[in-house]
Amino acid sequence: MPNHVRLELWLIAVLLPAIALFAFWFVPLSIDAPQGFGADSEISPRFAPYLLSTLMAAAMIGRFIQIGLALVRGTLDQFIDDLTDELGTAEETKRGGVLNFAVNLYAFALIPILGFYVASVCLTTYLVRRLGEKRLWMSVFIAVAAAAFTYFLFEQLLSVRLPDGLLGDALEG
Repeated sequence: MPNHVRLELWLIAVLLPAIALFAFWFVPLSIDAPQGFGADSEISPRFAPYLLSTLMAAAMIGRFIQIGLALVRGTLDQFIDDLTDELGTAEETKRGGVLNFAVNLYAFALIPILGFYVASVCLTTYLVRRLGEKRLWMSVFIAVAAAAFTYFLFEQLLSVRLPDGLLGDALEG
């Protein structure tokens, strides 16, 4: 068995119980759900952590099955070793770093200050421009349309309030 596959199996063996611990111990202990999970009026505050935990666990179990099938077929040596193979250029690495910075700025600075919708328009405009749209007005239009869709879906249809930020709190009173 290749070393990189063995390392991946060890990561799954460590992370899968950690996710179970997070979902079954930390979330119920730290996130109050006064009306219980799946209340009729709105989505429980525990919904997002449970959804993410489920998706992460499903991805790891799926990868475990994929490795197991490759082992049975004898094709385990064909898995790419992304620890030693050159998979990306320096430019791609730089772009990834900039994107990570932008997303963290969005999550930890822009949303708390500007609120979810204004911050989302800023981030989406930036991302659409990075994807190659040259016309600024089109990038802003796409960002506003995405924010409006999110507003109608969450605020109106699902009755889930997204963060207003300091700007929204100041405008409210």
